Amino acid sequence: MYNQLIKICPNTLEKVSFRSLTTFKIGGIARYVCYPSSVDELTNLVMFCKEQKIDTFVLGGGSNILADDTGFLGVVICTKRLNEIALLSPCRVRAQAGAMMSALAHFCKTHGLSGAENLCGIPGTIGGAIVMNAGAFGGEIAKIVESVTYFENGKVETKKKSQLFFDYRKSIFTNRPNCVILSVVLRLKKSTPEFVQENLLRFITQRQASQNVGMPSAGSIFKKVNHESAAVYIQNCGLKGAKLGDAMVSNEHAGFIINTGRATSKQVLSLIEKIKQEVKLKYGVELEVEIVVL
Repeated sequence: MYNQLIKICPNTLEKVSFRSLTTFKIGGIARYVCYPSSVDELTNLVMFCKEQKIDTFVLGGGSNILADDTGFLGVVICTKRLNEIALLSPCRVRAQAGAMMSALAHFCKTHGLSGAENLCGIPGTIGGAIVMNAGAFGGEIAKIVESVTYFENGKVETKKKSQLFFDYRKSIFTNRPNCVILSVVLRLKKSTPEFVQENLLRFITQRQASQNVGMPSAGSIFKKVNHESAAVYIQNCGLKGAKLGDAMVSNEHAGFIINTGRATSKQVLSLIEKIKQEVKLKYGVELEVEIVVL
């Protein structure tokens, strides 16, 4: 199948460890990893895999993923090469799905556009941010979305923000594996590079002070509960520093599980269950996992 894949997408690799593909640095081997460099390559890959009944997984920055130790026998489609960002009008920006959030922040600063500063520290791609309606410091990406273009069932479609049903850490694209985001149009506010830079520095400083865990992680493991960070419940259960193998609840931020060496997905999942049980026992609260388990 490798020869067929490289005909569609020349940038295709075999047997790649998920430790190199995710920020958690956990997981087994991905049988094939494709890096399409055009929308045609991406859509042709998706159609080929669908026709051949091959499992696919679309990966952006890998910042919200826990990959299984057993690996993935299908095709991982990584969008990182689809990373163009362009100015459509004085306050509108189009970004391809594989553009990093940090690149968007820099682009907005250069053009004096405000509205995305609070998202600057999210270590993922714009496509991934749309799927889960990523947010930080009280703001979500939904706030600045105008429309999203995606590929599904052989068709390219565009939906306006009102059709995307954004909610806390979810959108119309959540749990919709056959749908691949291609690009996003964002509407921002005209400002100055100096004002945007000042905001960026403020949010970066806040993030470093509260979330600099110093080890590989997948970010916040759990969603908020009753508008309260899951970290509060976890910390109050005395679980900071709790460890299973090389998987550990961060001492800096109780909402993070960190990989202190060669942590396995089994260790992380067991630690997640331990946290959920103890929080449920003490507070009667059901924690819901935010990360994607592959």
